[in-house]
Amino acid sequence: MSVLTERGVRWTVQRYLILSYLYDHRTHPTAEEVYQGIRKAFSTISRATVYNTLELLKEYGLVQELLIEKERARYDFDVSPHMHFKCEKCGMVYDLEISLPPLPSEAEGHLVKGFQLYAVGICRKCRGEGEGAGTSGG
Repeated sequence: MSVLTERGVRWTVQRYLILSYLYDHRTHPTAEEVYQGIRKAFSTISRATVYNTLELLKEYGLVQELLIEKERARYDFDVSPHMHFKCEKCGMVYDLEISLPPLPSEAEGHLVKGFQLYAVGICRKCRGEGEGAGTSGG
């Protein structure tokens, strides 16, 4: 996979599988969800390999770690600056197509390496089910 070698990351089957899984599952899965999904096709992969590989891919800027929940991180194949929305009812995390200001490289003397912007509320699907309709978050 050329994206790995372009970033100076040695290509391995496990790294390819994890990147492919994130590309195919744009649902912002947790590390555990990635592990369970890959394990079905590649039974010898370990949980530690998945967790360590996600960390490596994050460090090389190939995936984005989302810290929307206290208890677990989620991962996004799309590393471009964009906003996320987390439904308080079903727990799904969605990409929002909202224009963001350009990311400054420095702010008040601080080196800016990235930022995360997300909204929380009730998703369109859950609102359509009736419960939570008309609820506004703040």
